[in-house]
Amino acid sequence: MAKQMKHLKTSLETTDDGNEDIKQQPQIYAKDSFDGFGDDLCGLIVSYLSFEDRFRLECVSKQFQRTVFGSVVNLTIDHLFFSHYKAVNSAKSQMLATIAIKCSNIESIDCYAMQDKHIPEVLAVFRDKCLQICGTLWREFGLEFVQQFAPLMTRINSMDKQQIPSLIHCHRLSELSVDSLSDIFDTTSGQLLAKNLKTFSFHCYKTSDEGLMSAFVDQNQSLECLHVYMYSGSHETRQQLCQQLSQLPHLRDLLLYLRVGNGDNSLAESLRTIGENCKQLKQLSLMLSSVNKKLDSKTLDALPSYPRLRRLTLSHHFGHKFMKPLKRCKGLTHLTLYSMKLSDTLLANCDKQWPRLQYLRINCMAGNGFTFSSKSLGHISRLSALQTLLLGYGVGIDLNDNALKDLLTGMSKLKRIEVNGVKVSIGLPSK
Repeated sequence: MAKQMKHLKTSLETTDDGNEDIKQQPQIYAKDSFDGFGDDLCGLIVSYLSFEDRFRLECVSKQFQRTVFGSVVNLTIDHLFFSHYKAVNSAKSQMLATIAIKCSNIESIDCYAMQDKHIPEVLAVFRDKCLQICGTLWREFGLEFVQQFAPLMTRINSMDKQQIPSLIHCHRLSELSVDSLSDIFDTTSGQLLAKNLKTFSFHCYKTSDEGLMSAFVDQNQSLECLHVYMYSGSHETRQQLCQQLSQLPHLRDLLLYLRVGNGDNSLAESLRTIGENCKQLKQLSLMLSSVNKKLDSKTLDALPSYPRLRRLTLSHHFGHKFMKPLKRCKGLTHLTLYSMKLSDTLLANCDKQWPRLQYLRINCMAGNGFTFSSKSLGHISRLSALQTLLLGYGVGIDLNDNALKDLLTGMSKLKRIEVNGVKVSIGLPSK
């Protein structure tokens, strides 16, 4: 027989004369019992169990039953769950209902690894726990599903064309991604279907979208993140687009993919307009594709006028004269360069140009690679705040192991270095 453990149980009793007596009564528990511990400690211990083990072990004691599901706040339901109950639909529905009852503290349900056809079934069971929904609207969901759950949608990363009219019911929507700007306008009335967004992404901006963009900007002044892909269009169309973007006062993150044609290759004024008006902009990604592979050398001159710019991504075959303005962007913490033409000159004195730089990524196009010599890596080694260095797609390092070790030993904050996707541990200081 297991030895007994004695604990004093304190009780408060009120006597007939109104006085209170505090008594301590011995409470006896088995040595191998959890009952001697409070629910808080027991709950902490069982929180380390897997989701499956919680169901398997809940019968251990009444205390387990009270605490074992209390820490389940994030639930992931994937295709394996439905495969297990594939043959018996009633068992599957019953199990979902059981989870909903036992896991009363669920805050989020991850359905991304689940087949889309099962999502309506899951949401129907967890309807009362769905305060917000993020995902994709497919035609298979049906009109009834959309009418029921659209008011809970906060993020939509993809939509079927037939479901676009349902946007009018998504009153809490804050993040949206669509193929074309015209997708968020009613085809009959022309009404804008998505308003007061925080994040928006769309492809295929066209010359005919100017009026739509103006209406969108007017009704989405709260926008903080915008990704725009413009695969064609004249110089005037790009100017008009940038002029409208400059009217978004709360914009913090902007990605522009622009295809530049012959003869109209200046973006300097458009970028300056954005910088002067979008005072909150912290992250800029400029992806350029040009027909004649020539841009005005002053294209990037406006970048130093972005007062709060911290993260910059540039993608184009920029030469040295294009990159000079980057040396005046002293507030940068993250810099990513996808370029064909790099030289040691850009990195010279980089510790003075970018004293706060924590992340540096340099990729070169195949066949136009840039080889890092001891000189160029020597420049990088003086970036005292650098934590991540990624070199890839044609970038090489022309150094032996000892030279690399000597260069990187003094970088006390460097945590990660990769060359063409391969992690390098040589010379990293011990953490």
